[in-house]
Amino acid sequence: MGSSVHPALCLVSLFLGLWSAGVKSAVLTQISCTLEGVDIKGGTFRLLKGGLVLAYECPSGFYAYPVQARTCSITGSWSDLKTQDQKIVKKAECRAIRCPRPQSFENGDYWPRALHYNVSDELQFHCYDGYTLRGSANRTCQPNGRWSGQTTICDDGSSYCPNPGIPLGTRKVGSQYRLEDSVTYYCSRGLTLRGSQQRTCLEGGSWSGTEPSCQDSFMYDSPEEVAEAFLSSLTETVEGVEAEDGHNPGDQQKRKIVLDPSGSMNIYLVLDGSDSIGAQNFTRAKNCLRDFIEKVASYGVKPRYSLLSYATEVNVLIRVTEEESSNADWVTKALNKISYEDHKLKSGTNTKKALHLVYSMMSNYKEKFSENWNRTRHVIILMTDGLYNMGGDPVPVIHDIRSLLEIGINHKTPREDYLDVYVFGVGPLVSEQNINALASKKDKEQHVFRVKDMENLEDVFIQMLDETRTLGLCGMVWEHKDASDNHKQPWHARISVTRPSKGHEQCMGAVVSEYFVLTAAHCFTVDDPAHLIKVSVGGLKKEFEIEEILFHPNYNIYGKKDKGIPEFYDYDVALIKLKKRLQYGSTLRPICLPCTEATNQALRLPLTTTCQQQMEELLPVKDVKALFVSEEKKQLVRREVYIKNGDKRDSCQRDAKFAPGYDKVKDISEVVTPRFLCTGGVFPYADPNTCKGDSGGPLIIHKRSRFIQVGVISWGVVDVCKNKRLLGSSPAYARDFHVNLFTVLPWLKEKLKDEDLGFL
Repeated sequence: MGSSVHPALCLVSLFLGLWSAGVKSAVLTQISCTLEGVDIKGGTFRLLKGGLVLAYECPSGFYAYPVQARTCSITGSWSDLKTQDQKIVKKAECRAIRCPRPQSFENGDYWPRALHYNVSDELQFHCYDGYTLRGSANRTCQPNGRWSGQTTICDDGSSYCPNPGIPLGTRKVGSQYRLEDSVTYYCSRGLTLRGSQQRTCLEGGSWSGTEPSCQDSFMYDSPEEVAEAFLSSLTETVEGVEAEDGHNPGDQQKRKIVLDPSGSMNIYLVLDGSDSIGAQNFTRAKNCLRDFIEKVASYGVKPRYSLLSYATEVNVLIRVTEEESSNADWVTKALNKISYEDHKLKSGTNTKKALHLVYSMMSNYKEKFSENWNRTRHVIILMTDGLYNMGGDPVPVIHDIRSLLEIGINHKTPREDYLDVYVFGVGPLVSEQNINALASKKDKEQHVFRVKDMENLEDVFIQMLDETRTLGLCGMVWEHKDASDNHKQPWHARISVTRPSKGHEQCMGAVVSEYFVLTAAHCFTVDDPAHLIKVSVGGLKKEFEIEEILFHPNYNIYGKKDKGIPEFYDYDVALIKLKKRLQYGSTLRPICLPCTEATNQALRLPLTTTCQQQMEELLPVKDVKALFVSEEKKQLVRREVYIKNGDKRDSCQRDAKFAPGYDKVKDISEVVTPRFLCTGGVFPYADPNTCKGDSGGPLIIHKRSRFIQVGVISWGVVDVCKNKRLLGSSPAYARDFHVNLFTVLPWLKEKLKDEDLGFL
């Protein structure tokens, strides 16, 4: 899938519509069809939407023929949902998936030539003398019925525009590629064209529209394919100021969603609540949008949002002209209030009316923000099956929106970058023709997709803002359902200290920069040689060598031995400096540290926020939900605890007297200094406890989709893991103590001054 680099940032306007060909439920409930004669050879079927839709299912590598699904008509017979053909499919069967064969190939040859190409079959192409091959010389038939690689083209470079090629399965009419010449594409019977049917050679040597393809009923885009193509258009632009800082605008290794300083971003969220959607799909659509809003906000972007839901009528909840429309939290709260029941009484599908409301809001925005209007960019995203039953064809409204945005009017400045219409076709009942008609057609870009179901679509929304694109952002994780431990805790470090006479010491730590790991000082002694200390991070099998261990200067574990206190853990923090620089990736990136510019961004606080204000945000005077990561049976597990930072703080700290060696301490402040945070106990929640091997790991606040370290695990009253009888039933006095990072910031700031962390 190709992509193009826009000169300024694509504005994202998000339109979410899930619609289909429902009719009023009062009528539907009176319809019923017999199941006689609808079996499918080699597969099964299931009934959807209260028995009104019959969907065929085949094993992997097969598809239902001649139809994927049927609907119960008012005559009581099953018909093709798209054509309303009422010929009952008595001999439906599961057929093997095949890839479309080449209809023709110019200026070269291919092998093997066959009537059919099955999954795993390969095609090889070569060009005649004098022609250069572009695209893929070898292509393989994939399980989704599509060929791997890119369209193969043999071109001699003699025309004004390059040869546009003949995608596999299409037929091209037109062989002249001069300025203003056009070519037209057609599909074989039974296949539907996606992309541009006609393309014209434009000034500058590019082709209008987007490359076509021929789609069969069983073809779906994988979540990875959809996410990659959509992501390219959303995040490829480099912010103008970066070029001034010496960054190369053409370098796409660091894709970021950023705002053009001279432009603005609007996002239109439109949810279909019509009868045919169903409560489950509606809820999943809301989840997709919520995650998307959260992800965009976590990148520091503040677009304006609009929020609509619709069925027969349209309900406008947020307008882009409202002052709070750029507040992601406010928008999310409004989104959570939308109910599938809102449109229960009028549950038709009037997509045209919903789109027209989007058009009206754009018009109002133009009037209110006229100075900024021409620099505002829009992307409309529809999630739909392309079917509608009220209001008429919605495509003309897209044309009206293009006119409003002055797109395509002036050939010298077409402004095509200011509108992107993405259409996501969801499920087996998609009208490929209808969704293609609504989508944008841009050279080297894809704007129309078809995913198998809402679960696949949720995967897309998780992946399309993949945090690996912005590896420098701290405290971000990949929470996909298939994510590994190290995707979910990418900062996690395992530390091993070998002492020949005493065995191994195991501790945890957190990656805080490309050279440093933060951990507990008590994991080491001054006698531990650097070469016997090993660190592994990000799930990598290799161990990193240590350059040095930096202890907090006030740490002295035997500092109060003369007072009868065998071990004293005040200032129990250390930094491990690595010999080699870490390379961030999807399973390795830093956690956020307090009082840094990055944490201000993560918390979406103003740039002027002080360290004190950040501390009040993260550690208010009350029970504060936090987490730590423990290792159980070689698996990393998050454990939720509460920092007793309010009225329970004193009682939490007093329980330190139950720790071994502290029973004779009269003044608990002798061992629990103001530099400790306290967790554990059974009231008001039964907190899990840390184990000895958890020492040095981070105590974390999870807020606004980011993970911020506020403490280092230091010591506990009870080692519940050593005393197995206490597992799952820790006593009320089982408390854990963590060094509060806010209290050791001067030291952190000094030691990490060259790490570009932006301390406040």
